[in-house]
Amino acid sequence: MKKLKSLAIISVIILFSSCEKKITDLEFEKNVMTEIFPSLIDSTCIDIRLFTNFPPEYGESIFDKTGHYIGVDSTKATPEQKQKLLEWKINTEKIKKDTSKIIVAFDSILKDNQQDLNKDFEKHFKNAKIYISKEKKETEYTFDFKNIKLNNKFELRNISQFPKERGLIWLTKYDFVFSGAVFFSRIQFDKDKKFGILDGGFACGRLCGQGYRIYIKKVNNKWIIDKIENTWVS
Repeated sequence: MKKLKSLAIISVIILFSSCEKKITDLEFEKNVMTEIFPSLIDSTCIDIRLFTNFPPEYGESIFDKTGHYIGVDSTKATPEQKQKLLEWKINTEKIKKDTSKIIVAFDSILKDNQQDLNKDFEKHFKNAKIYISKEKKETEYTFDFKNIKLNNKFELRNISQFPKERGLIWLTKYDFVFSGAVFFSRIQFDKDKKFGILDGGFACGRLCGQGYRIYIKKVNNKWIIDKIENTWVS
């Protein structure tokens, strides 16, 4: 009787296990993107007010006998330069302490990376091989980011809410702190789905921005950013 009972329990376990829905490659990718997304925003978005808040000239420029620039002698700063530096420091601290949300436009359509990443996988993750899905491949998907809690004072809004005309997004005066636009590609995984590579970028103007190649990996059952490399600067 006990043997029959044990066999029945085992049969039920096997039945439920076989009925479990197998996660698709796209669902797996979306889950990883959702998990890593707050860290991606932290690592790629900037406060444009600080990024463009360059310190003023302070001191006297020094040149050698041939006219080549050597550096600056800050001991020769003028009273006007000292005052401007003080104002710059005060303004910088004011920006840092400002609790206003920094609005960033986000393109929620994530597209395939068209580049061959085999060498990137081999170089960064040793002998990891790219995973080629057997499922019907979708080249892009819309990422649902609205309910993801971010770690900092950035707030994302869909880029469709901003002017579509070329360059107008940067010329429009907003009633909020607008810092720029961020975008990412889809994630390409290795064969064992323990490593991944995606591209990203942050644009802060028509001639202002930078691009990234982002390496992620799974550590202690959690996805983290392993390294970010700059790919372009404007």
